[in-house]
Amino acid sequence: MKTLLVIHDLNRDIDALEPFAKLAEDTNAHLNVVVVGMVRAVPVTAAPGVPAYYYDESNSKLVEAGRERVSEIEEYLQTKELSASTSLECRDPVVIQETILGHAMFADATVFANQSILDNELNTRVFNGSLLNSGRPALIMGAGTKTVPPINKVMFAWNGAPEAAKAMHHSLPWLQEAAEANIVVVDPDEYRTGPNPGDDVATFLARRNLKVTVDRLPSGQRDVSEVLLEHANDINADLLVMGAYGRSRFREWLLGGTTRDVLGKSNVPVLMAH
Repeated sequence: MKTLLVIHDLNRDIDALEPFAKLAEDTNAHLNVVVVGMVRAVPVTAAPGVPAYYYDESNSKLVEAGRERVSEIEEYLQTKELSASTSLECRDPVVIQETILGHAMFADATVFANQSILDNELNTRVFNGSLLNSGRPALIMGAGTKTVPPINKVMFAWNGAPEAAKAMHHSLPWLQEAAEANIVVVDPDEYRTGPNPGDDVATFLARRNLKVTVDRLPSGQRDVSEVLLEHANDINADLLVMGAYGRSRFREWLLGGTTRDVLGKSNVPVLMAH
């Protein structure tokens, strides 16, 4: 890892950057912090009775607060033993995804705090912008104050989809110290993944000197996310690797799905790719 991207919400304290700074120090990576605020380019006709200057004034205050936060973060990062950069993006919600995409394309991964992505509209848009169309993965760190623990055992959620394969390939730089890989296939579909689902992935990973096991698990009519997270805890996985948005992005994001459930419930660090 050479570059890690972190998106810092103006509404969060600077202390929230501590786990990301530690991860950058531990991996000897450059930390690129982008401070993000949402300004509203709302036509006066959309809010009858509210004068136009109100939007200009409130947006100006937000931009000024963003500049102050950038200065504070720069001072904070100077106390750390790492390479870092900080910038400010105050954008209308409509363009935040495209804005973050522009940053994510030049990072090895965008890093998020555990279970933070579904907190609010901004975090959701930032996650989508960093993952969709960027060609880069997202790393969601572990629970509590953890960053990413030493990675000894990695669990791969495999369903034969291109997204899962991309996640696997993106995870390889994180596996240099890993010893074990667990391939998990829930409700194996031989039509999609072949007669021995998971064996092809196991063969690929075994060539990297990993001890590989394949588990084919029935869902028992439970959600796939529940089966995956339960198994990750059962085997004490240090990292869960999986593809994101296996179906229609729009439909899955609104109606739920494995991606959303894992983002909201996993205490294990997760690496996702699309």
